[in-house]
Amino acid sequence: MFSLATLKVAGKPVPAIRIQDSYWALADVAPELIAAQPLRGMMNLFDDWAKSEAVLLPLAEALAAGRNKAAPLPAPAGPADILSPLLYPNKLVLGGANYYDHMRLDAKRESYNKADYIPIFFLKPPTTTLVGGGPVVQYPPDVQRFDYEIEFAAVIGKRVRHLTLENALDCVAAYTIALDMSARDLQRNPRHMANFDLFNGKCFDSACPLGPGIVPARFIDPANTPLKLWVNGELRQDSNTSQMIWSLAEQLVDITKYVTLEPGDVVSTGTPAGTALLDGRYLKVGDTIDCEAGLLGRLSVSVVEPE
Repeated sequence: MFSLATLKVAGKPVPAIRIQDSYWALADVAPELIAAQPLRGMMNLFDDWAKSEAVLLPLAEALAAGRNKAAPLPAPAGPADILSPLLYPNKLVLGGANYYDHMRLDAKRESYNKADYIPIFFLKPPTTTLVGGGPVVQYPPDVQRFDYEIEFAAVIGKRVRHLTLENALDCVAAYTIALDMSARDLQRNPRHMANFDLFNGKCFDSACPLGPGIVPARFIDPANTPLKLWVNGELRQDSNTSQMIWSLAEQLVDITKYVTLEPGDVVSTGTPAGTALLDGRYLKVGDTIDCEAGLLGRLSVSVVEPE
């Protein structure tokens, strides 16, 4: 198995392939994958994911076996050296209210009949909300109820519209971890006409940590991946993607009825139980958040004062 990451090396983003605990710059071991538009970084790989994966699979085998003698990159000194693996996707599509345990425990909905509802989706602006690891999550101003939500996220590998349940997962190139940071008092602002403001409540700067890397879809089971989140070392969320109300395939079908998904787009699939909605223990400046999702690695961030 291998993953893809974007590291900060000498202050610059460097797309890399990771084998176990070692990283190699793609510019050194597979320059053809990013040669088209180097400044787009990892996004180049998803323009033709099938072609990219055909290069990456034997490359990973060669690096793991020591047949490729390219020098690895220096190991990241900490989470701050691991950037968002994708820096420039066109769209970040996020789902809400999509886990049975979240609806039952956090939202206090004892019964939830899926047939009575449709999925909830919203967008976050990629260039201002995407961050990687480290002290990167800015505490939004005028907020008292700042919340965390670990999410299982898919990276799209082809341009698609009007997907079906039978072919929906064929468009998924890879998976990663997303954190949907939420300002609950802005989201549920009583002065908002609908009392439900996803723009101010979800789209503030640094509201979507992503990473630590991207793992190709062939290695991951989207229907059975454990999700865990800790705040300051205390386990708060502990669930599994099997708790989804609408599966990833169902969500992709619903999204593509109206919206074209493009290579490199990220679709995040909602959060399980254990958010601060459950017990009112909201985040504060200085808190650390650690997330794990099966084989997807560990995303670590901390909350800082807003710029």
